[in-house]
Amino acid sequence: MSKVKITDKEHKRFEEIFYRVWHYQTFGYDKHVKMTDKELTSVKDSMRLLRKSHKREHDIIVRHYIGKVYYTTIAREQGVSEGYIRKLAKNGAYYFLQIHDEQ
Repeated sequence: MSKVKITDKEHKRFEEIFYRVWHYQTFGYDKHVKMTDKELTSVKDSMRLLRKSHKREHDIIVRHYIGKVYYTTIAREQGVSEGYIRKLAKNGAYYFLQIHDEQ
């Protein structure tokens, strides 16, 4: 299996962005986790572009980071290994950050 494209530092930044998105969608605005409308719009636009170019990675990111579905469950549903799903998610994070940083 080929190597993932994202570094640990970039992946941590990606996870922080999606934690803030999940927190906003779950609890709304909060003084502890801030997300402006401009940031949320930027994430949504980036996700739309990611969906056009990498649909499978987009779906895994949404289900895992927003829907809180485990990689194991997604892998079982698709009939592939959990490692493969993790790799797709990390590559999706890499593609997302590329798109997000361009905006």
